Amino acid sequence: MEQVSLAGGQTLRQVMMEKQTIKEAYQKFTVKDSKVEGVSGESVPKGTGNKTSQVPDGIIRDGSHMHKDRTLKPNVKYQAGEYEYLYETDNMGRLKEFNADDLKLTERASRLPHKSNTPGKEAGDHAGHLAADRFGGSPDLDNLVSQSSSVNLSKYKKLENQWATAIKEGKFVSVNVKVNYDGDKMRPSGFDIEYEIDGRVRFISIEN
Repeated sequence: MEQVSLAGGQTLRQVMMEKQTIKEAYQKFTVKDSKVEGVSGESVPKGTGNKTSQVPDGIIRDGSHMHKDRTLKPNVKYQAGEYEYLYETDNMGRLKEFNADDLKLTERASRLPHKSNTPGKEAGDHAGHLAADRFGGSPDLDNLVSQSSSVNLSKYKKLENQWATAIKEGKFVSVNVKVNYDGDKMRPSGFDIEYEIDGRVRFISIEN
């Protein structure tokens, strides 16, 4: 086990993992189906109201993973953002997992304005992207959680900088983030992050 020191004197656990780990996380989210949009090329009608669309592999692709008030529905798996990254909510509608099997940089020239009213937000918190804007992450609450300023601007951002640099160098990057909570609180207590850069997999835990 290797200790990684961060600003503020805190340390993060960094453990070498088997390359297969992130692939297994991705496979847990998705099962290929020739009838699903993106495989057959057929379009799926946009969802309306509070009805959740039923799709063969259980992954929502039409926006019906959110209520009319733009809050997340419970127990759903969905794709969101420029590159359709995968997400999952728990039984309280809290974001519990984010997976990018192939993290990419956005082709947009400017940053998208994003929602600020993340669940459980406390004084000094930021609305933090799980998939950053520079990676084509959604600006809506389906990709945002309450993060302390030190997490959003330092600890998590340092990882994002590392991923962005690797992508610019032509390296393959994949990321899986599990969001942790204390009891029924809406604000995350921390993040367990697995990421792979050209076959080398690391695990890091960040307290929030």
